Amino acid sequence: MRKTLIKILIVFFGLYLFQSCDSQKTVIDNVPADKLDKTFTLSMADTLKIELKSNPSTGYKWSIDNKIKPKVIKELSFEWVKNNKTKDMVGAGGFDIWKFETIKKGEVILHFLYAREDGKINKEKFYRIVVK
Repeated sequence: MRKTLIKILIVFFGLYLFQSCDSQKTVIDNVPADKLDKTFTLSMADTLKIELKSNPSTGYKWSIDNKIKPKVIKELSFEWVKNNKTKDMVGAGGFDIWKFETIKKGEVILHFLYAREDGKINKEKFYRIVVK
């Protein structure tokens, strides 16, 4: 009985390892089509700039919520900039701006969350990045 239990555990552990090796594909496949905001098709050595409206004075901020680091692109920079139209107003919003560079052919989903530190989520954005 004990040997059987050990064999079952080994099989489940092996399946877990196999699934985790292919987890990037799982992340891509699990995004419902109605939640996908945009698809970007890029070539090697291209850069991508993503701007999301943000107002840190509300307690919310954008963050990337990928469970695994994308191996298709790498983050070059992140900055928050004030909106030029309202830059002199107290508590005015602006933009969170990320810049990415392609590093490998393939596909990845970037999942952005607009959330507070207590975990309350206000918005989500999903972007599919295809590098050819």
